[in-house]
Amino acid sequence: MADTGERQVLPTNVRPTHYDLTLTPDLQSFTFEGTETVNLNINQNTKTIILNANEIQVNQNAVAISHDTQKQTVTLTFPEELPAGSKAALYLEFTGILNDKMNGFYRSSYKDSDGNTKYLATTQFEATDARRAFPSWDEPAIKATFDITLIVSSELTALSNMNVISETAHEGGKKCVKFATTPIMSTYLIAFIVGDLAYVETSTTGLHNGGKPVLVRVYATKGSERLGQFSLDVAAKVLEYFAEVFGIPYPLPKCDMVAIPDFEAGAMENWGLITYRTSAILFDPKASDAKFKQRIAYTVSHELAHQWFGNLVTMEWWDHLWLNEGFATWVGYLAVDKIFPDWDIWTQFVTEGFQRGLQLDALRSSHPIEVPIFDAISYYKGASVIRMLSNYIGEDVFLSGVRRYLKRHEYSNASTDDLWKALTEESGVDVGQFMTGWTRVVGYPVLTVTEPANNKLRICQSRFLSTGKLNPDEDNTYWWVPLGISLGHQFNDEFGSKVLTTKETELDLPHGTEFYKLNSRVTGVFRVNYTPERLAKLGHAVKEGSLDTSDRIGLVADAGALAVSGYAKTSGLLNLINEFDNEDKYIVWMEINSRITDLLSVWFEEPEPIYQGFRAFQHHLVSKLVPKLGWEYPENEDYLITMLRTLVIKMAGRAKDPDVVKESFRRFELFTKNNDKSALHPNIRGTVYEIVLCNGGGVNEFDAILKVYREADTVDQKLVALTGLGFAQQEDLIKRALGFSLSEEVKNQDVIYIFSSLQFNRKSRRALWNFIKENWEILYERYARSLSLFGSIIKFGTDSFSTAADLKDVEDFFSNKDTKDYLRPLQQSLEHIRINTAWLTRDKEDVENWLRTNGYL
Repeated sequence: MADTGERQVLPTNVRPTHYDLTLTPDLQSFTFEGTETVNLNINQNTKTIILNANEIQVNQNAVAISHDTQKQTVTLTFPEELPAGSKAALYLEFTGILNDKMNGFYRSSYKDSDGNTKYLATTQFEATDARRAFPSWDEPAIKATFDITLIVSSELTALSNMNVISETAHEGGKKCVKFATTPIMSTYLIAFIVGDLAYVETSTTGLHNGGKPVLVRVYATKGSERLGQFSLDVAAKVLEYFAEVFGIPYPLPKCDMVAIPDFEAGAMENWGLITYRTSAILFDPKASDAKFKQRIAYTVSHELAHQWFGNLVTMEWWDHLWLNEGFATWVGYLAVDKIFPDWDIWTQFVTEGFQRGLQLDALRSSHPIEVPIFDAISYYKGASVIRMLSNYIGEDVFLSGVRRYLKRHEYSNASTDDLWKALTEESGVDVGQFMTGWTRVVGYPVLTVTEPANNKLRICQSRFLSTGKLNPDEDNTYWWVPLGISLGHQFNDEFGSKVLTTKETELDLPHGTEFYKLNSRVTGVFRVNYTPERLAKLGHAVKEGSLDTSDRIGLVADAGALAVSGYAKTSGLLNLINEFDNEDKYIVWMEINSRITDLLSVWFEEPEPIYQGFRAFQHHLVSKLVPKLGWEYPENEDYLITMLRTLVIKMAGRAKDPDVVKESFRRFELFTKNNDKSALHPNIRGTVYEIVLCNGGGVNEFDAILKVYREADTVDQKLVALTGLGFAQQEDLIKRALGFSLSEEVKNQDVIYIFSSLQFNRKSRRALWNFIKENWEILYERYARSLSLFGSIIKFGTDSFSTAADLKDVEDFFSNKDTKDYLRPLQQSLEHIRINTAWLTRDKEDVENWLRTNGYL
């Protein structure tokens, strides 16, 4: 989605109250025609009306028209003045293109069951692309109601935000489909879709929805709709849950969710017509990888949260975007936890969303939460800050404040301060006073904990940067930090509720305290830097099984981040991880794997004995788990055990465990040559593709995976195979994988899957960057308008290097390019190279000594 940059707003002389919009898309010429009548309030005497239009041609014979392509506006100048206080109806005719760039009103292609290419037309308007579909006041605070009519071929399905109220025959074998009037809403949430679609449907109970059941449907291209059953079931439960939690019924009569074959983001919360990448909504219980099940449940919950938080109450401008995304992320996890409690989703948040937000926010090139940017800061740091606040004032009080906020601002717009005001009124605590620092100031703190004397703690806060080196002007913020001090099994209310609001403080621990840990259950948004002696004691507590899952994850994550930044030695991280050789929780292994992967990535061109020493250490950690868990996936097995099996086989395979490599080849042969689907469970296929190609697999194996990609029945298995191709080791196969990434067989949206594995693969990392440089014009033409995808391509190509020469190479390549549209991901990549280089230079000897001392060299 788009970085909206500086606030550029339309004049206030007129404001729309209602649009009557008719569109006629043509799926053969990829164009559309439209007419609209907009009811206006004239606020000031004026002869001109300026509204947004981008890449559409507006025709109006009665007035003078001028287009400003840079400002994306059209100006209408009238011969006579329109008087203030009057009302007017503006009629416009316009034409546009159904583009293939995945924004505005665009076309999406797919193959039907007979292999024929077919098209559908769909929309993606957030942040500022409604203006590509119809002339409009395309700002989130300028709300209006909409009557939408679509004129389409009679055999096609037409969808919009509201329910169909009439369908009549139209000339030329077409039909005219009219939809009910929308509630008052922002332009970026309008949507319409035309295509050959089918659906599965259900209704909510209506129990918490004012007794009104909501019709819920999942639409997909014909033949795929049955794969929407899981997301349909989740949606029906979540809609009821949110109606209860928010205390406001879902306000529309229906909720459609649609799988779109070409889609830039994961999903988009258009009111009543939510659009998704196919892999984010379609799931085959027999053929899909289980990890997609959780992604789907979460994505559906996140988008449904927006129906209230974003759609019913909308941020006033894009710098309050985090209100939408941070809250929808937090409450999305809340809903998944309610429906699937055995997934332990909040603990997964600690190792996934929480760490993603903190890693990005530890960069100098980070930004405050309250800016108009769609990235991990607004989503995951935003959600982490909300989780911290909710934990501090209590979830029930927090949700009561949210209900107050939604009721007060429904069908209107609001700012961050409006949310703080409602939460303050509900909790009796001045929320705005201590939360403003978290949303308007870049970064977060690291708390350095020392023990100056027996039973005394000194805690000092400073901004945490992954570079480790703070300039004085970067360390002048004192965050409000709920310390969350746990004293082990003794519950101590006094310590549990302590808050740090100054640069440092000194605390007296209860006499004889042996154990303490800050940030219990990792609800606070900060890192903790213990002394090496205290970290060793906490490591022993891990071994003894006396730390809960979240706390074990937090220890590893903090130790990893502190090693990267130079606050602590990497040997300290390795010593800590060494205590986890009896660990049996999937979510903890996710974090351990993440930290070891970071090390292997940065050390990727170090001498082979060092690299193999890391692998030997990894093998030591997981060697006991593989035989214990085996390769089979029993039906109805605990989800977290299923995920653990896949992860430890992957880790053992990466460590070149001979039994795992041998079994991977055996099963791969049965699966590809004998067509024995049971030999490779869907959950393990991607892992086996990687192990086989990384351990001697050549042309035959590469071709077999390519065949799976071409013939896979489900989208997720297609993506798993595409990712697998990026693990090729031989130069000629790496070239084939790179060439294939830009072929017509790979959808533009899916290039990131193969690029991700080509970046991870140390044999192809440099080839990927060279390929991006050589094909820059092609990539720019395809992706420059899809900024999140384009930013990912830049990062995959560059941010894993760890030498000064690579930094110079990347800087030189971009030195003569206009980088303003992708400056942020480029800055982040350059900073990552600097961080990696500093880490490697600083701790190269420390790591080598540790590997030698512990018998891995």
